[in-house]
Order: sequence, then C-alpha cells, then structure tokens
Amino acid sequence: MRSAQSTSRILLIDVSNSFTKIATAINGKIGKVRKVATPKLTTETFWKTKATLAVISSVVPSASRMIAESLPCEPLWVDHRVPGGVPVSYPNPRTIGADRLANAAAVTALGKLPAIVVDFGTAVTFDVIDTRGRYLGGIIAPGLPTAARALHEKTALLPLTRISTVSTSVGKSTGEAIRIGLLLGAVGLVREAVARITREMFPGKKPFVITTGGDSDLVARLSSQQGGGRVIDLVDPLLTLRGLLAIGEKNL
Repeated sequence: MRSAQSTSRILLIDVSNSFTKIATAINGKIGKVRKVATPKLTTETFWKTKATLAVISSVVPSASRMIAESLPCEPLWVDHRVPGGVPVSYPNPRTIGADRLANAAAVTALGKLPAIVVDFGTAVTFDVIDTRGRYLGGIIAPGLPTAARALHEKTALLPLTRISTVSTSVGKSTGEAIRIGLLLGAVGLVREAVARITREMFPGKKPFVITTGGDSDLVARLSSQQGGGRVIDLVDPLLTLRGLLAIGEKNL
C-alpha cells in the first residue's frame, strides 16, 4: 500500500487491431494520450516511460509479446482473472477481449449500472454489465471502417470511403451514399441492440448506455437527431483507459 505522500504513476496501454493508445496516469489523472498504429509498435515505444506499474489490455498476441519484452516496469495483463477486474458470468471467460473487460471495469467504477458499453473500433462491440457489476456477455458486429473496406474490396467499382459526418439521408455521390449507409446502419444497430438487450436482461429498467471508440461521437450525434428518443447517454473516448486505471489503482 503506497503512502499518502507518494506519487502513483501507472502506464496504461490499450492495444487494438488498428491502433494502440498509450498514456500515463499520475495520481489517478490520465495524461496525454499517444495513439500509435499497432503494426508500427516497437520496443522503443516504451523505453522512456516512467511508471511503477503498466496495465495492458491487448487483443493482438504479437504486440503483446513485443510489449512484454520492452516494458520498463511491472506489467499487469487484463483478462478475466485480473485482480480488481469485474466478475464474469460467461461460459468461457478466457475468450472475452481484454478491452471489453476494461470497458466493463470503467463503467462499473462510474457507478452507472446496469450498463451497456458500445465500442466502435475494428469491430463494434456491445458489452452488458448488470446491477451487481457482473459482465454478462454482449454482441460483436463489423466496425464501420471494416465494413467500408469490405465494400471496396468485394466490389469492382465502390471506392474505399472514409467515415465522416453526414447531413442528409440521400447520397448525391457514391462516397456519400456509402457514408450514409454505414452511419445509419450503425445508428439502427445501436437502437435495436439496446432495445433487445434491455427487454431481455433489464425489463423495467433503463440501462446506462455509454460509447467509446473512433466513430462513437459521429454515431451518437446522428442518433440524437433521429426520432425515438435519445439512446446513448454518454460518449467517452478514454473509457478503456479509465478501466485500465481503475484496475491498476486496485493493484498498487
């Protein structure tokens, strides 16, 4: 147990298939976040880091091996057994992505339960946490960039389209039509998934819906413009890092 006068420095590392987010939290406050393309991670990425503990969520085994060889401090790898993590009610917990468990730890630390966490990355994941803070399971769908790439690679004429904001429901170009289709599809996915999860798991309750990931803000803004009421309660781009920090603070 550290003394009241000591300074805690926790290195937070969130490794996804596309990008890795790196930040140092000093006395519970997350500092500047570095975003590095995961394939470009090297041992030098972490050499100058000063921390007493590194908390890592990784879904990329090759990156995990490289990080393990280059960390300048003690590592704590997030999985279903990590001390300070969330209890898991799931038949095969070792198959749950570390980032999803970190997200569950973050929303539990917020005290916003029951909750549904929606993470927009290479995949769109929905994670369900009950009123007791238990991880129950979720949904996995293709992420928007993944879907855009699939449209480009599986067709002869559709261009690779970057996801960006839309102001109409009728595209006047192929690229605009793709952006509209992907974003409206994401909004519809969130609304339907949240509605079904709520009916099945939390009848009579309103779960807290929080989103994170690269396209979360776009989807949240578009969903708020549609009829049917607000479905997303909060967008937090640092949610996974906050979960890593919550776990790390319980292991100092």
